[in-house]
This record gives sequence, structure tokens and C-alpha cells, in this order.
Amino acid sequence: MASPGRAAPSRRMLDSVDHLQLRPFALGDALVVEPWLSSPGLSVPAGSLRREWPQRLIADQRIVALVAEARGRRLGFVRLDCGPDGIAEVTLVVAPDCRRFGFGRAMFHAALLRARNLGLRGMIALVDLTNQPALGFFDELGFVPAGRVGDRLRLWRHVHAGGHQRPLDIEL
Repeated sequence: MASPGRAAPSRRMLDSVDHLQLRPFALGDALVVEPWLSSPGLSVPAGSLRREWPQRLIADQRIVALVAEARGRRLGFVRLDCGPDGIAEVTLVVAPDCRRFGFGRAMFHAALLRARNLGLRGMIALVDLTNQPALGFFDELGFVPAGRVGDRLRLWRHVHAGGHQRPLDIEL
């Protein structure tokens, strides 16, 4: 169902979710992705770092930066900033005209699979307290509040747990 004031998604748009693929971020993606990262609550570094962020993203071995594509169109961006403790900070952004069609959920599940394959144990997301759509999105994906960092809520999720379930502890 379409949001008020918004056209219903086309069948082609909805079928694109099934064709969604994540691939490594490349320098050529920066001009498309940067405006998405300029949304409130997300930001590309200011000043001289602004020109350097794509190179830094690619060069840093701790960062997994991915672009979501379907049918040859860039639809979103996912970043896992992996810490030595097995925790990754996740950034997930969907192109503004592609939001609320299921792309974010598909992107997250693909990123979650990548996190599992990397052996990560948890993810955190820092979400602006006023960003209700993002807060609801991460809640639906099993993230739970784990404190505040300035004007952002720190959300936590186990990588191997589904929904709001706690991981199983199995003793041998």
C-alpha cells in the first residue's frame, strides 16, 4: 500500500526487490551515494575529509561498504564498520524514491548474512531520536535500545538471533 501523497509502487519496482544484489562500493558510486548520506542523522564528513571519504571507505580493511543494486539501478548503501570485538556499526540508507518498498529490509538481511560470514557477533545502529521511520525499521529488525549517544539512540542486535529473540546458550 502506498503512503498518502505517494504513488503506488509499480510491479517492476516491487519485482526489483527479488533481484536485489549487494556488491562492493566503488569510487564511481560516491556521487550517487553521497546525497543519500547527507540526510538528517547521516552525514558525509565536512571540509577536506568530504573529498576523501570514498577512498577512506575502500582503503579501511575494517569497513565493509556495499551498494545495493537491482536491474542495474543503485538503490541503497550499507556499511559495516567492524570492530575488533566482533561488533559492527551498521549504516543503511535507501535511495529516497525507493523507500518503503522493502529494499531496506532486503538490504539488511543481505548485510546480516555478510556479518555472519565475517564471524561478527553483534551490530549497533546509531539513530537520530527524531527519525521515527528509522527507529521503527530497526525495531522491526530486532534491534533493541542500548543507551544514548548525544541526540542519537544506540540500538543493538545479535547477529545470529532473529527478531527480538535472545541467542540460545547451549552447554555441552
